[in-house]
Amino acid sequence: MRKLYYIVPLAMAAGLFVSCDNDTADTEEIIPKEAVDGSLENTTRAFPEDDGARRLLSQPVRMFWQILQGADDTFPRRRAGYQIEDAQYEEIKQFTDKLVADNNASTETLKFRAIWNWITENIKYNNNLEQYSNEPYDVFVNKICVCQGYANILNVMLYSQGIDVINVNGLLGDIGGHAWNYVRLNGTWRVYDPTNGGEFKASETSAYMNWLMPFSADGNFLETPEYAYNYTECMLNLNVVKKADDAMTVPFSVTLNNGSRYKVMSFSPSEPLPDNVRELYIGSNIESLGNSFIGLKDNAPNMEAAYVDPNNKYLESFDGVVYNKGGEEPLYIPAAMKKLILRPLDVIGKNHVFNHAGIEEIVISDGTKRLEAWAVEKCPNLKVAYVPMDTELDGNAFMGVHPDFQIIRKDQTGIKDILAD
Repeated sequence: MRKLYYIVPLAMAAGLFVSCDNDTADTEEIIPKEAVDGSLENTTRAFPEDDGARRLLSQPVRMFWQILQGADDTFPRRRAGYQIEDAQYEEIKQFTDKLVADNNASTETLKFRAIWNWITENIKYNNNLEQYSNEPYDVFVNKICVCQGYANILNVMLYSQGIDVINVNGLLGDIGGHAWNYVRLNGTWRVYDPTNGGEFKASETSAYMNWLMPFSADGNFLETPEYAYNYTECMLNLNVVKKADDAMTVPFSVTLNNGSRYKVMSFSPSEPLPDNVRELYIGSNIESLGNSFIGLKDNAPNMEAAYVDPNNKYLESFDGVVYNKGGEEPLYIPAAMKKLILRPLDVIGKNHVFNHAGIEEIVISDGTKRLEAWAVEKCPNLKVAYVPMDTELDGNAFMGVHPDFQIIRKDQTGIKDILAD
């Protein structure tokens, strides 16, 4: 049974006991004494200082070229972005060894050309992926794939010969999504599109900047003792946190191997953060937490609060929750947050809070006019919601919550008493 509490002066209590039914549970209304309002956002934060680092250029081709010039030498020497078993790799390597030998290919350029010619002559394009896979061994065997398969098989065959190669994904002009490769031959980076036969010198960015626009690259381009960085969603991204303080400050910038220093633009980790990290401090440099459903949501299980520098032009925080600047819906609710305080809105709509196992209490701030049906969903440990008395509450506003969930209605006397528990 769900319980609905009202917090009002005792003299008013007698007339306020009513019943509120919905499709999922009965609801009792009981009476308390004080309202919840306002934000407890702490003003003392460990935000990174602006060190004057430059932002990467905004055009994707030139942006990635800036990164590539300062990347670790090991960046193009890692198998990344595809799946292959050791036995499968060895079979492809043996085939490629014979291929280059049969072509008397003794230099990197000649080895590349033998591999390139074999792929472009033998692999056929077919987008019927219900039958065929883009994984490199499947492409090698079936000789059918789409652009990702072409990039994958070129990557593996070049890797088997010790030739530096990177897979990238992005846009093919105005046609749509595409995959291709950057290859370093005799110390010079070149751009190759094995699907369409395109070839460019990477440094001559104007020749292909409107045709092959990289939005992401497989693998980490730079590793430090604390972090690993990658290029994703057209941003220099902090991808791996190896060690950090309990209260982690996201770095403002990173120095590449060529001495260039650039702002860290996003924080969307692909691996779990260290278990000790509980709080996050985001500076004015961070523009995004990633556009996918992975990242902090899945890889920061012990995070209790995240705070954004007020000088940030893209993001902001309210009581430990991150929002897009001026946005209404939470962008990031830390996984280990137990008490969620939502910023005041005219209407809190469907799935405003969705699929969060850590939350036990929700506070709806004064000034919120209405909670629509399914506003809060799939929060199985949510036991209590504090809702202002003047906020209109639709039936089924809270769904998929704890069996003992209760709603406490409050007046306008402040949030501090409730938050002090």
